Amino acid sequence: MNPPSLPPHAEPRAVSGRKGGKQPLRSRVKHGSPTCADYGCTRPECKAAARRDRARRANDLKAGRSARIPSADAAARAHQLQETGLSAADIAEISGVAVTLVRRLLRPAGVRPAVIHRTTAEAILGIPLTSIFRRDRLLPGLVEADRAATSLQTLAERGWPTSFLAAQLHTSTHTLAAIRSRERRRLALALDRKIQRLAILLLASDPAEHGVAAHRSRRAQAAARQRALLVASAVKASVPRQIP
Repeated sequence: MNPPSLPPHAEPRAVSGRKGGKQPLRSRVKHGSPTCADYGCTRPECKAAARRDRARRANDLKAGRSARIPSADAAARAHQLQETGLSAADIAEISGVAVTLVRRLLRPAGVRPAVIHRTTAEAILGIPLTSIFRRDRLLPGLVEADRAATSLQTLAERGWPTSFLAAQLHTSTHTLAAIRSRERRRLALALDRKIQRLAILLLASDPAEHGVAAHRSRRAQAAARQRALLVASAVKASVPRQIP
């Protein structure tokens, strides 16, 4: 039986190249980009992209323009794109910039890189803020689960049962419980957005209005209070005692 074929961006890459480095396992860089050639890919389209990139940098230097510029504008655009619903992985996929660099740009000002290559900045600045056209299909990016966990806990405290939420979100109660208890550190961006939209809708109404029985609401609230107490106890236990 023949092994399944890999998609173009997942095919093995050669390790010899301008920098001779291997592509990181979690990289989302596609063929046809300069970075792909930097990782050692010998495909004609990747080598051609690298030549164009070098020529452009040379022209910038001849014109007196630095190849590296402050990262502030690109970082601001990355944050704006994130607000529209795109994850770092989505921004990297659209721009062709390595996802690791995008994540660094999303860090606070004192932590992110101060300067980046001009071509990198232009690639990110070139993404229109209307990139939310991707919302109608599953987004590949992952986001931190903290916001979703907080929303699910708040809904439980208001009396919304996990089984009801799971049915509305078309997922399992086990998945929601894992997110709410923070056993899952990250979740799919699509699910995170669904949770936030549902929270906005349900927090403005009452469980009884949606056919949730009173005893189910009371049980959800009791479980939420118990979780809150456990979390508070764990936080208190983790704080070191001061020696008088």
